[in-house]
Amino acid sequence: MYYYLVQAILNKIFVKRLKGEPMENDHMLKMQAINEYLSDTRRRYWSINENYFENRLPNIMLRISDRLYSRIGYAHSNPLGIVLSYRFLDKYGWEVMDGVFKHEIAHVYAFHFYGERGHRGEHFLDACQRMGVSPSARTNELFVEREKWYYRCRRCGASIYTYRPLTRVEYCDCAGPSDETILVKVTKDQLSMPLSEFRARVKPKISVYRCAMCGREVKRYKRWADKHSCAICHPGVFDERCLMMLVSG
Repeated sequence: MYYYLVQAILNKIFVKRLKGEPMENDHMLKMQAINEYLSDTRRRYWSINENYFENRLPNIMLRISDRLYSRIGYAHSNPLGIVLSYRFLDKYGWEVMDGVFKHEIAHVYAFHFYGERGHRGEHFLDACQRMGVSPSARTNELFVEREKWYYRCRRCGASIYTYRPLTRVEYCDCAGPSDETILVKVTKDQLSMPLSEFRARVKPKISVYRCAMCGREVKRYKRWADKHSCAICHPGVFDERCLMMLVSG
């Protein structure tokens, strides 16, 4: 049930991209999908606990992360918990990820009750056999392309991509820093847009902050989630007197 709810959410994003509609709500829809996966993961954990371990496993931390690229999932001991990759879960579904999840539960079982780590412990191997899953990691068998963020210069049309979204505004080296050389965050489709059309249709979405004391400005692609003071007036120390005030964006 949860899988189909998530697919319906992801289909909304896909249809919007096909129609070229604004993608401001992409993050919200993605978080909704992650929360649905997390609810399903919790339900599966307690079902596996009941079916294979007589409800002896403890309540652990469960997370679905959109920052895992090369790792499908992992178990951690402090605090005890499991993290699964949103990208792998979205691509392969529970048909594949169920085995990965049980593999990590075997690590939790072996560590919690016997202090075992790694893939060769007697009790880890016993838990894998009990659940009918491989004790070997599956990282090399599965692949998900890393997500990319694209940026394009409004002056020359050159573009770059990164594997992490930029926070502070960056400029193209085709000329000195200016509003024209700002690297604008774009979609993949907007990379091939004619330059004149790109300039007319795509505007920079920039948040500008100004120091209340010295007037220094900082431009960012994304707003700060909390208060910041000027790094020049008081480096490394927060001071309300030089608070960075949002002036636009």
